[in-house]
Amino acid sequence: MSKLKNYLCGLLAVLLVIGSVACGDADSPTATSEPSAVPSVASSATEPELSPDPEQVDPGEVLVAVLIPGPVGYFQAVRAGMDRAAESYGITLEYLDAGWDAARQLSQIEDSIARGVDIIAVCAVDADAIISGIEMANDAGVPIIAFTNAIGEDPSGAFKGLVSYVGQSEVNTGALCGLIAIDMLNPDGGRVVLLEGRPGTFPQRYRREGFLSAISNSPGIEVVFTQTTNWEMGEGMRIIEDLIQSGLEFDLVFAQDDNSAIGAGRALEDADLKDSVFVVGLGGSIDGLQALKDGTIDATTFMSAEEEGFLTIETIHNYFAGRAVGPVTELVQVEVNSGNVDSFVGEW
Repeated sequence: MSKLKNYLCGLLAVLLVIGSVACGDADSPTATSEPSAVPSVASSATEPELSPDPEQVDPGEVLVAVLIPGPVGYFQAVRAGMDRAAESYGITLEYLDAGWDAARQLSQIEDSIARGVDIIAVCAVDADAIISGIEMANDAGVPIIAFTNAIGEDPSGAFKGLVSYVGQSEVNTGALCGLIAIDMLNPDGGRVVLLEGRPGTFPQRYRREGFLSAISNSPGIEVVFTQTTNWEMGEGMRIIEDLIQSGLEFDLVFAQDDNSAIGAGRALEDADLKDSVFVVGLGGSIDGLQALKDGTIDATTFMSAEEEGFLTIETIHNYFAGRAVGPVTELVQVEVNSGNVDSFVGEW
């Protein structure tokens, strides 16, 4: 009897232990579901997480503040692509134009944070000034993505604190134009005038770097004059007119945008010098492609601005859907010349 009693007591003890473990599992942290692989955006001010909590923002209910640097035709095409993507993904866009004022763009970031937008998409007026705006957004836990104009010192466009950069490698684009110039001026080389975009912008700085790096391998090519046009056709025309009046001799003009290239080409046509001076543009605008067909310029490049806008919003959708988003989504410029110009359709 005592053996049976001892056996029953032992069995009861085992059952009690199993029951206590089972009850404990129901409330224990180790028994909860796996933690989300997508951390909260606002988890840290100094090291912001760059993935949203999918329970906080529905991918189809995202409000995006889109900050454009200034009123140029290129951004009309970018906006068309953004609008198309926003309609496809059910995303709401609010556009703000800084009018080429870096301080105003920083204020727009601050206002967007205060309004409670879900994410900020910014094309920077100034590649350095915008950094404090990125830090502001990071501190507030508001994700921020860059498009068209990259930020910082990395030529690829990657920048810590951004969800991603969507756009071209400006160094590679500048280098492409340098190779076009080399091909035009070979074998003897020549004297080059460089017309640059708005000072301080990522395109102005890194298109220059890429172009100069490419032509550095051709000792017969020399840059004899550099000036900014602020992306304006009238400025490109005025500068070349002044150079012609000054008597400066040059063999090729490289303009960092099609507007400036067209202005340069028209000045050369008016002076009956176009047949002796090449003009290379960049961007593949509607007017630029037509100027190439007309012989006002000799080459340009092309990349779809609408695609850039669409990919920016698509990247935002993927981000809020919890999909992997890389630090850079690169679009590539290609050469356009008299032999292939009919294959391209301008967007802006």
